[in-house]
Amino acid sequence: MRLCPVKAVQIKDGQACVNDERCIACGTCLLVCPQQAKEIISDRLAIQSMLQGKAPVYVSIAPSLAAAWPGATLGQMITALRQLGFAHVSQTSVGAALVSRAYQQLLDRGRILANPLLTTACPAVVRLVELYYPDLVPLLAPVASPLLVHARLLKSYYPGCQVVFIGPCLAKKEEAARPQNAGLVDGVLLYSEVKNWLQEEGINPAALPASEWCELDQDLAALYPAAGGILKYLNAEGQLLLEASGLEQVRDLLEGLRLEGMSSATLVECNACSGGCLDGPGMPREESLLKRKERLQEFQAALPQQKMEKKAFPSVATDCDYRPNPIKVIKHSQEDIERVLSKIGKTTPEAELNCGACGYTTCREKAAAVLDGMAELDMCIPYMRSRAESLANLVMQSTANAIIVVDKDLIIQDFNPAAERMFVRQASKVKGKPLGKIIPDDDFRFVRDSGQWVMGKRVVYPNLGLVTMQTINPLQSQDLILGVISDVTKFELQERALSQVRAETLEKAQEVINKQMRVAQEIAGLLGEVTADSKMLLLKLIKLVQGEEEGR
Repeated sequence: MRLCPVKAVQIKDGQACVNDERCIACGTCLLVCPQQAKEIISDRLAIQSMLQGKAPVYVSIAPSLAAAWPGATLGQMITALRQLGFAHVSQTSVGAALVSRAYQQLLDRGRILANPLLTTACPAVVRLVELYYPDLVPLLAPVASPLLVHARLLKSYYPGCQVVFIGPCLAKKEEAARPQNAGLVDGVLLYSEVKNWLQEEGINPAALPASEWCELDQDLAALYPAAGGILKYLNAEGQLLLEASGLEQVRDLLEGLRLEGMSSATLVECNACSGGCLDGPGMPREESLLKRKERLQEFQAALPQQKMEKKAFPSVATDCDYRPNPIKVIKHSQEDIERVLSKIGKTTPEAELNCGACGYTTCREKAAAVLDGMAELDMCIPYMRSRAESLANLVMQSTANAIIVVDKDLIIQDFNPAAERMFVRQASKVKGKPLGKIIPDDDFRFVRDSGQWVMGKRVVYPNLGLVTMQTINPLQSQDLILGVISDVTKFELQERALSQVRAETLEKAQEVINKQMRVAQEIAGLLGEVTADSKMLLLKLIKLVQGEEEGR
C-alpha cells in the first residue's frame, strides 16, 4: 500500500485488497509485493476456449517482444504462438505507426485542443487522468492507443477474426474490458503468462524455425515501448515536445498543470512505467533495462531489411473519446479528522509524526483514509508500538508473578516489582548483575544450553521461607531468557493446614464409628438376653395352657 501511487490498496480486517474503483492497473503492487500475494486475473482459459472455436484468433504482439525473449527472434515466436493454436501474429507496432500519423496530423494542422496535449498510448495514464484529474481530461489527445487501432485494423482486414494482445502491460486488460472498446480486443496475456504456457506445452521458441511476418507488418513504429519512443516518430519544428516517464513524473506534471494552467509545451509523452513499456509489470526481468533498450534498438535497426510486397490496407479510425470518471471524494471536516487522530493518541501537532510507516504521507491523510474505509486505526506503527509497550509495562508492573529476564550470559536485564518483593531485592541494584548472585541459576542455564522450556517446576528457597512454581523459556528472537515465578508459599501452608484438618477429622470420625459399634454391640447383647428370657416364659405358658386343656 505504501508504494501504490494512487493509494488504491485498501486495508480491511487486517488484510490488503485492491479497490477496483480507485485502481489504475499500473501493476506496481504486482512487482513490489515480497510475498507475491498479488495475482493477475488471467484470460488464458477463455483464450484457449477461443482457439477451439471456428473463428481464427490473431495475436497483436507488443514491439517490446524484441527484449522479452532474448534467445528467440520474432519469426521464432510467431512459430511458437502458432503451435499454441493462433492463426497468425501481427505486431502492435503497425497500430503505433498509425497513431504516430494521427499525432503528426494534430501537430501539422495546429489542431491543439489545449496546451500541452497528453499522449494516450498508456492506458494507466489515461485512467489516472479520468479518475484523479478529471478536470484535465480535455488535455488527453483524442487518439486511440496503438492496441485499439491495431485491433481495428486486424478485424477490418481479417473479417470475423478474434484478437488477443500479448505484451508487458497490465493496464491493457483494463483497457480491453472498457465498455466503449467492447468487441475490439477479445483477450489479453502478459509475457509471463505466455512464457508459462509455452513451458507447460514443452515449446522452446529458440529451437523453432522462423515463420514469415504478417503481411500487415510493413510500416512499424517499433520504438514505442521505450520512454520517449512516441516522440521519435514526430516532426515538430518550432514546437516543444516533452516526456514524463513514471507515475511520479506524470503526477508531478498533472499537479503542475492543475496549479499553473497552460504550458508552453505542445505535446507531452506520458508513460506510467519509468522505462516505458520495456519496464512494464509483465516484462521479464532476467536482463537489465539497459540491455532491453539495446535489444529494442537492434530490432528497430534491422527493420529496413524486411522487404515485403506492398498492399493496400483498409483505413481505420484512430480517434478515441475520453471522459471524466472521478472517484468519489468526501471532504472531511477538521473535527472528524482530529477525532480519528485522538483515537491513536495524536492530540497535539507534535504527536503527528508524519513518518509514513502506515503508507500515507501524513497522519491527517491516513485519518481521512480511515474515514473513507480505506485504512484502519491500528495501521499507525508508532501508536501500536507505544500501545504494546504500555501494555507490556502494565503487565510487568501489575502482575503478582515475579518476572526475571536475563541475557545469554545470565545477566539480569529486567526485574519487575513482584520479583523485588519476592526476593527482597531492588531492581536498580540487581540489573546488570549475574542471576546466580541473586538466586540459583541452574534452571536458567539449562534453558539457555538446551533451548528447552522448564514448565511449572517447584522450587523452594528455604532462606526466604519461599515456595515457588517456575516456568522458564527462551526468547530466541532476542537471545533472552524469560522466567515467570509464582509464589505458592501460602498455598502450600494452606494445603498443610488442610491436610492436618483432614487427618484430625478422619481420626475423630473413626473414633465416633468405633463408639457407635460398641454401643450397637451392647444393645444387641441386651436385646438378645431379653429375647431369650421372653421365649422361655412364653414356652412355659404354652405348655401350661396345653396341660389344662388335656385335663378337661
